[in-house]
Amino acid sequence: MFDSRYFFMGCIIISVLLAAQYFKGNLMKKTYGTVIILNGPSASGKSSIQKAFQPLMMPNLWIKHGIDSLFDQPMPDINPENLSFWQSQNPIRWVTMSKDKDDNAVMTLFVGDQGDKVAYGMNSAIAAYAHAGCNIIVDYIAYKKEWIDDLQQKLKGINTYFVKVNIPLDILEQREQGRGTSPKGHARSHYDTVHWDIVYDLQVDSSKQNPTEIAQTIKEFIEKK
Repeated sequence: MFDSRYFFMGCIIISVLLAAQYFKGNLMKKTYGTVIILNGPSASGKSSIQKAFQPLMMPNLWIKHGIDSLFDQPMPDINPENLSFWQSQNPIRWVTMSKDKDDNAVMTLFVGDQGDKVAYGMNSAIAAYAHAGCNIIVDYIAYKKEWIDDLQQKLKGINTYFVKVNIPLDILEQREQGRGTSPKGHARSHYDTVHWDIVYDLQVDSSKQNPTEIAQTIKEFIEKK
């Protein structure tokens, strides 16, 4: 025989469990940090934007990480003794020197299967910081479309803003030559591919605004969201 008391009691228990799960899920989402991905070619000013952005957001903490700290620096050092290894195809990464149709130097970075694992680890680390409740602004260079696809997948459910850092190639190469930390022709090698098919939330031009002005633009943009 149907007993309505047990039926309603069961409904109440199920409702309580669903509500608890709902509030638990919302609480977890609220603990996530926000992620800003600054994507653009090497020497376009992304690290300077990061540094300018941090003090603008204080006392709220925004940490900075990116392609240098999470991909390049963990790699084995390059020195005269092993230089030939990094100039020929290998499972990690290597570079080639060439010329384009206008006789401009082009230094192209290639990444092997083991190097890709480092890039995917970088993406996981970015997401892990956000999951831990940290706000993070990232200096990124999407050398491969697979990298950005993996990053977007890992950032699902996390409040993320993709910022396109624009700069004319001639100005970019002047900066590249001036700072001396990036080999000539490196930026040119990925200038036309680094943005892939990314749908950006915001675009900035580092040839028209200085890092502090761009940081302020980003701050105002995300605070309106």
